[in-house]
Amino acid sequence: MGESVKIEVRNTLDALSPATDAAESWLEQRQIGRDAVILALLAIDELVTNCIKYGYDDAGEHVISISLSIEGETLGIQVIDDGHPFNPLDAPPPDLSADIEDRQEGGLGLFLLRKLSDEIAYERLDGTNCLTIKKRIS
Repeated sequence: MGESVKIEVRNTLDALSPATDAAESWLEQRQIGRDAVILALLAIDELVTNCIKYGYDDAGEHVISISLSIEGETLGIQVIDDGHPFNPLDAPPPDLSADIEDRQEGGLGLFLLRKLSDEIAYERLDGTNCLTIKKRIS
């Protein structure tokens, strides 16, 4: 059985930094390679920020759950939220050929997550979005 940690984040942007700090600390204590740490921090920042900004219509408090796990030579990152249904794998890739001034805002973070991950999957389960990312750490 591997190791895991669960980090819960309120749906406010000021809760994001403590979550990424906790994740980074946990990963570094386990001597996870820098590429996997960068992917985990990007995933947390991108997915949680998108959920906070676009996931809810109400002003109520919601909790976004982040789980990090190590199974053998694989880092697992799972983000679960109760926001609007949103499959980030369906998001169109950004137009990287356009001049930077002409590019539409957004989409680059999700594009990078897909490129840097070894495996990525989305499910809508019981009213929640569940995105799972895997990265080899060997």
